[in-house]
Amino acid sequence: MAEILTGKDICSRYNDLVNDAFGTDEHRFMLTTIDKEQLYNVPCSFSSNGKNLLTYKEWANHPENYDDYHTDNIKQMIDYIHEGGKLPPMIVTKDLSLYDGQHRLTAYSMLPEIKEVEIYKEI
Repeated sequence: MAEILTGKDICSRYNDLVNDAFGTDEHRFMLTTIDKEQLYNVPCSFSSNGKNLLTYKEWANHPENYDDYHTDNIKQMIDYIHEGGKLPPMIVTKDLSLYDGQHRLTAYSMLPEIKEVEIYKEI
């Protein structure tokens, strides 16, 4: 049987979460693998384009990218993956809307060799 984690458990494992609204004992998650493209067009309430996936071009033109933080972060993730690194799972709702992981999803979208990604899915 798969391990069930609370949002609080997940927050204790990672220190760089952008959205930790799920970080309570009431939110429960299971680690699973999913086809990355299933995440692309899911509505996301905190995304500037209203969906989970922001393309690299959208990040490049994002008003908060004035210092290239977002695009540099994505480039670093891609390089890290090419060097054999593994990114932490993204965290999603029951409906696959991202709580945390937009930069990772953009990086994965730019790597055609990666078909599936790990997520913590709310149950």
